Amino acid sequence: MIRFSEHSLRRAEERGITLEQIKLVVQEPSEVIDVKFGRKAAFKQFREEYVVVIYEERNNEIVVVTTLKVDRERLIRYGFVGV
Repeated sequence: MIRFSEHSLRRAEERGITLEQIKLVVQEPSEVIDVKFGRKAAFKQFREEYVVVIYEERNNEIVVVTTLKVDRERLIRYGFVGV
């Protein structure tokens, strides 16, 4: 199950990212890496944009913390290598 924090919903709306895109990133990521605080970051490309989702795995559910759109250079800076 995927749950969304209030923060993630605000950021998605501000950045023009749909809930469907977020779900696709989590369910069918191009790559997943470990990030701070035991969280994970996943990305997927949509046309010429990359969408990154930061999430936590808690009690058999995924809690989306935040989401953002980035370019290829920023993906590499975050630590993704399969770009």
